[in-house]
Amino acid sequence: MACLEDLPDELIIFIWNKLSTVDLLGSFIGVNRRFDKLIWDVNYTRSIELIDKNSNQKYCSLPDPLLNKLCSCFLPEIQENIECLTLEPYSMERILSAGQYPHLYKLILVNFGHQSTRRYFTDQSSFLNLFKQKVTCLKISIDDAKLKLLLVTENENLYALISFIFPQLTDFTFTCHPFWRRYAHLTIDESCQSSSFLRNIVNLSIDVDTLDDCFRLLGGRLNYLREFIIRIYKIQPSTLVIDNKVLHNLRCFSLSSSKTTSAYDSSILPLLQRMISLEKLMLNLSINRTTTFLDGFHFKDKIFSYMTRLQRFDFEIETSIQSNEQTNVEIQTSFSDDSRYGQVISYINYKPYGNVKCHIFSLPYTMNETLAISSHFSEGFIPNVRSLTLIDTNYSFEHQFFMKISQSFPYLAELCIVNSNAQKHTDSNQLIIIEFPYLNKLTLLISHLDYSEQFLVDTNIRLLRLSHLTISYEHLVIVTEHFTRDATRRNCAQLNYIHFFEQAVHSEDFYRYFPLLK
Repeated sequence: MACLEDLPDELIIFIWNKLSTVDLLGSFIGVNRRFDKLIWDVNYTRSIELIDKNSNQKYCSLPDPLLNKLCSCFLPEIQENIECLTLEPYSMERILSAGQYPHLYKLILVNFGHQSTRRYFTDQSSFLNLFKQKVTCLKISIDDAKLKLLLVTENENLYALISFIFPQLTDFTFTCHPFWRRYAHLTIDESCQSSSFLRNIVNLSIDVDTLDDCFRLLGGRLNYLREFIIRIYKIQPSTLVIDNKVLHNLRCFSLSSSKTTSAYDSSILPLLQRMISLEKLMLNLSINRTTTFLDGFHFKDKIFSYMTRLQRFDFEIETSIQSNEQTNVEIQTSFSDDSRYGQVISYINYKPYGNVKCHIFSLPYTMNETLAISSHFSEGFIPNVRSLTLIDTNYSFEHQFFMKISQSFPYLAELCIVNSNAQKHTDSNQLIIIEFPYLNKLTLLISHLDYSEQFLVDTNIRLLRLSHLTISYEHLVIVTEHFTRDATRRNCAQLNYIHFFEQAVHSEDFYRYFPLLK
């Protein structure tokens, strides 16, 4: 039998490309000279991701033995090749101290909300020369919901600090977890109004508090800005006096906010109409209006007529109005015969009371990591969506609806259900078995017992890859009949992680029923 060393270089590299950086470096560095030569090739060492993930799939530092090997031997040898480093806070100092990195220009900093990282971003930082002279591309992310933004004190502005420490930036991205985003203070204040603030920036992607922060950034100081992606916590009517200058240089603009806004017509639309040179536009908004949904006719008349160079328009928009006379067929018709749209999915949410909502989004879906839809979702083939939330407070999800979901999202890997309404039809003997062949994570959040029955009983749905489950312990006890029911055993066979909303002491029957749980 041939071993790995007998294979040609091309095939070895093909296999290595399937591995993570951690697995590759940890398994093959120092094995022999041939492997070292292949690993040290510039194609592998130009950009290196020096982070790991723990058992909860959270980013963490590399194991100490591997980190010691990298910092003492590997990084000093290949430092001249490195142009980009992906780092986490606990190992950053050791890694950056392991070499001079003469060609390093890009840093990707993961989960840099911990207070221990504060010292890296001061005048006394040992890496100040690297940051000030070499780094032109910076990406900072805080993906952990438990981390708070401690890079700055209450009297400091994060973006002013970044601009000071990294004055050569042409590309800057800052993203944070939505759970604590509401507690953060990310604003463009007076400390950001100097002529040196992000003076070289070309591509900017950040989170801010208000629409006024967006207007301040577009006030004329960022002369080289071409791509602007902004996520606003809450969009309210602007308090500023806007000069309404045409934004000639901007080529790509993305605006998103998870909060519903009533400022679309008064503030957002006039801003968009100033972007006459735009080639790509992305909107992700929830909008309150008095009459008429946003549709294709609105975009053509109010936006496209101002953006004569626009080539692509990606969007997800939910419009809420008090009363409605439009049909979904009319909404679909409004998007026909214009290549800038592509395929569009739309449906109207009718409620027993309150406003009527219309949800529209373009395909392929690119707006969020997770798409959220209601029971009024019509149909469509959306193969690129891997994470889906089904939420409805007024109507139940029936078996036929889940059949539609399995056909519309054939590669779905994660599914969250939020629905406390009981199903109207629960006779599984007369139903066709649904399959979700790639689903590995199921969350039954604030959901009726019927949905535990729907998904865990194998005469309703087949889940051959389900490994992670979030569920009420009480519901799990009932649906598995105290961990004895054969009809739920198959869908639970691969579970290696179960999260409950309540505390529970597990019996021996529990562990026999879920043998892969640790």
